[in-house]
Formats: sequence, C-alpha cells, structure tokens
Amino acid sequence: MLQRVETAIAARRPPANLDEWHENLNTVPHVASGDEVSLARTKPEVLLDLAGDYGLTVPASAATHGVWFTDATCTIPGAAGLRPLLEGSPVSTINLFRRTSQQPVPSQISSAAVDGKFLAARNTWFLEEKSVALILRELRRCARDRKPGQGREGALFVSPAAPSAREFIRYLSGVMAAVVGRATDELAQRLRLRPGMFHLRIEREGSLLRFAPEDGEATRPDDNSYYADPFLLERDGEKWCLFERYDYAERHGSIWAGRLEDDRVVEIRSAIDPGYHLSFPVPIEHGGELFVMPESCAMRRLEIWRCVSFPDQWELHATALEDSMIADSALLELDGDWWIFANMASDPFGDVSSELHLYRTSGPDLAWVEPHRLNPVVFDSRMARNAGRIHRIGDALYRPAQDNSHGTYGYGLRIMKIETVGRDEYRERSTRHVLPDFDPGVIGIHHVDRLGDQVIFDVRERMGGAA
Repeated sequence: MLQRVETAIAARRPPANLDEWHENLNTVPHVASGDEVSLARTKPEVLLDLAGDYGLTVPASAATHGVWFTDATCTIPGAAGLRPLLEGSPVSTINLFRRTSQQPVPSQISSAAVDGKFLAARNTWFLEEKSVALILRELRRCARDRKPGQGREGALFVSPAAPSAREFIRYLSGVMAAVVGRATDELAQRLRLRPGMFHLRIEREGSLLRFAPEDGEATRPDDNSYYADPFLLERDGEKWCLFERYDYAERHGSIWAGRLEDDRVVEIRSAIDPGYHLSFPVPIEHGGELFVMPESCAMRRLEIWRCVSFPDQWELHATALEDSMIADSALLELDGDWWIFANMASDPFGDVSSELHLYRTSGPDLAWVEPHRLNPVVFDSRMARNAGRIHRIGDALYRPAQDNSHGTYGYGLRIMKIETVGRDEYRERSTRHVLPDFDPGVIGIHHVDRLGDQVIFDVRERMGGAA
C-alpha cells in the first residue's frame, strides 16, 4: 500500500539501461522454479532468486553453490527500503545470502552499505538496483575461487516486516521533516544564504593522521559560492592550492587556484572553466610536466588536463571511460603499475558515493584502461568515495575517504590504510574517523590534503550566510 501511494504521488523509479543485457538474456534457458528435472539438466552452479522469496521456492540442491538471494527484495512492497528509515540507521545495508541443501539456514556471502533515500519506495528501488553490482562482483569472486565468498560470521538473515500503525506515523513524520528541510534549502539558495556551504581550513603544523579540524585557519568565499576539494602543490618555491569553486547561481563548479600565504589562500583566480562542472582537481607530476585529473561527471568520462602555463592555462590532455558516471578519481603509481581509484555509478540513480572501482592504466595519457576483477573493491558509502589524493607516509599508503551517511553528503572523513593493491585483490582498513562535532554549525568535513607539515581540508556549514 505504502509503495503504491508514494509511486502515485512522488516517487519515480529511474529507467535502467538494459541494452547490454538483452543479447545475454536471450541465451539464458527459461526454466520454471518448480521444474526440478529441467533445473538439474542445466547443471547450474548458482541459482539466483530475485523474486523476493529468499530462495525458499527453488531447490537448493539443484545448484553447486546453492540458491543466492538478497534482503533488498521481498514480497512486501517497500518494506526493505522502509526498515532502515524506521530504525534511524545512518546507512541502508544490502546483504547477499545463500542456502544450500547441506545448510538450509542462510549464510552471508557479502554485504554493502549505501546512504539511503528518504522515501521508502525510492529507497527500496535504490537497494534493488545497487544489489546488482554486489551480486555480479560475488559471482566473479566465486568463478575465480571456485567457491562463494564468506561474509561476516554469525550474520543473520531477517526478513523485512510490514510496519505497524505507529511506525507508519513515525515514518510519515520523518518524510515531512525531510521535505521541509529540502524546501528550506531551496529557499535559502534563492535568497543567497548559501546552504550547505563548504569553506577551506589550513593547519600549519599538522599531519594526515593527527590534524585538528577545530584549529584550522579558515578561507571563506565572500560571494555566492563555496570552496571545496583543496589540493596543495609547490611551484617555483611557493605553495599553491587548487580547489573547486562552486557557483550557487550557475549550479556548477570550476577549478580555481590560490597562493598560500601563512595559513590563508590568497590571490585567488580561475584556473580551468570549460563551461561544464569540474571539481576535485588532483594534481599529478610526471615526466617533468604537471597534470590535473578533475571530476568531470557532467561529461560522463574521466579527464586529465595538462598545464601550459601555471596557474591559469591548461589544455585537455586525455580522456577515458567514456559514457561512465565517475567522481573524485585519484591516480597512483605503485611498483611500476598505474592505478585509477574511481568512484563510479553502476545504477540508474547515478550514485557515485558508495562504490570504489580500481583500474590499471598506462599513466597520465590513459592510453589503455583495465578494470579490476573484483570491482567495486569497496562497497560502503561510509568509506568508498575518495576524499583527497593517496599519500605515502613512511612505508604505508593512506587513502582519505568520505563518510557519506546520515543522509548528508560529506558527513565525515576517514583515513584508510591500504594494505594490498593487486590485479586480483584489494584490502584496506580504517585508521581514523573524523566526525562533524568540532564546531557549532558544522555538518560535514569531506576532504583533506597535505604538503609537508601543512594540512588543508574543507568544512561544511549548515548555512554559509548572506553573500
């Protein structure tokens, strides 16, 4: 009932592009779920139940690795998306389980976490779409290892239940609060009050692992814009900062540059503005030349720009991954290999905050690009999206990562220590978690960079004030 009402009034499911699947789907045999003879004849390795029956209506013994299913799909419309909203969870989780003839109690294969939508219907659709990438990755892992992955030991499968009357009223209250909040932000933007404004802060003597965000010296825009995604670099003996300047009126960002003077960014000017959105200008020095790899998701591709004359003359140098929604990519050279760390959308919702994809490449020319076999190598909106470039500290590599949770873009910041990077594996772990609790009015911190002992980061405020 709830899903039908929301669909009729407000919620719309974005259309999926199934063109690449049609040819493969036509070659798949169609077998009724109860036809055990035909199922046995096809000799499947995995049976995938996407009907919301949790693998109960098909014989687990018919497949080598049992019946797989997720908790993102169930027979109660909207229940899977509603439950995390009722529980006030910072993220919505997707769990992939399997049943076998030897183990009828479901065991977890893997899981993912996403920053959910505030409408139950949209959140349910979102979880269903995001589950596709999780299933495909685990099928590739099973094909590689000849056995399914093993998730968290003791993880229990719980079927989403229909809401009670009290829960339904509480959910509606939350929806109204979210609608009012969005309307308030839209009004504030029209009034030039700069809702959700980012600004830059610099700590002169800090480190990636121990900087104190409350002590940073602030650089705020005085016009109708915000500053975010700062990167430090040295040119001709001076320290500079490349960053995103977002124009609230035009609703897109461009790359700007400023010189560091003590703990402030000064002499700020436009550096790259091709007329479409650019942000996250990660600098790359290679072969005696300076490049940047900005986010160019508006063009649905990865771009690298070459510096002609610093700081404000650049030319487009290379592109790759055409027709892909990509955000906040970083480039790392490690043991003779170049790796792209890219946040990509694998779903029609265009979510670029929950999946980290790795690609091996030739270098800044992007002459060829090869995907990692287990993409997405990180599938959790609390630590997937890049929050700066990758840093080497001693013998260790650290990747700053955004914590996109609690319904807030750029809610927090993590420092991930990379333990293994290989063509067939990737491992990292969290070593620090910075939350937006260090100053009144702050609702997020989502980027950090360092050069020597100087650390720069951005901070998000609930309201930036009149411009």
